Amino acid sequence: MKTTLYIVRHGESEGNVQGDIFGADPPLTEKGIHQAQALSLIFESKILHHVYASSLKRAHKTAQIIADKKGLPVSLHEGIRERHFGSLEGKTGAYGKEHHGLAYEKFNTVSAVEQMNWKVVPDMESFGEALKRVLKAFDEITHTHKGKTLLLVSHANVMLSLLAHLQFATFNEMPQGTIQNTAYIKIEKNDDVYSITETQGITKK
Repeated sequence: MKTTLYIVRHGESEGNVQGDIFGADPPLTEKGIHQAQALSLIFESKILHHVYASSLKRAHKTAQIIADKKGLPVSLHEGIRERHFGSLEGKTGAYGKEHHGLAYEKFNTVSAVEQMNWKVVPDMESFGEALKRVLKAFDEITHTHKGKTLLLVSHANVMLSLLAHLQFATFNEMPQGTIQNTAYIKIEKNDDVYSITETQGITKK
């Protein structure tokens, strides 16, 4: 029995505008709200049975705009939250590169396995750790809604880990900017196997 998941990145947030803030909980910008509204029009013609969202404001608001258009409730799920960045939480990308530049440089030179487990600072969540909890969340959600079509609003790093895991592209083929705000991945689950069947707003080298 096929279960379908649309994994959506939230609309533009104030953190995106201020320099790709690590984690934290910034709200959507006005542009982000308009992006979510535009995406809701795309999903107006698609069958959806339920909407899930990360509890962070930017994801929850994006999900609510889409769900309202479909007359559906939104369920919050901690399993699809953005990665936790430890001592980098709330810092900008520029800060991270200034203080941990060597870690950034090494990321592109190590193996795919090492990249999945790479940490810029020791107390942050790796792509692999995030992937583990996200896949657990997917299993819970698809078990509850077997055979249905669901929309899950999450975050760029979560989506990057999924794209790498499901062999859409390597991390080196997905530089910053690969996943646009309100981009989505369509994933189908058949016999406990997840596969990507469509992407929108996602590029790779």
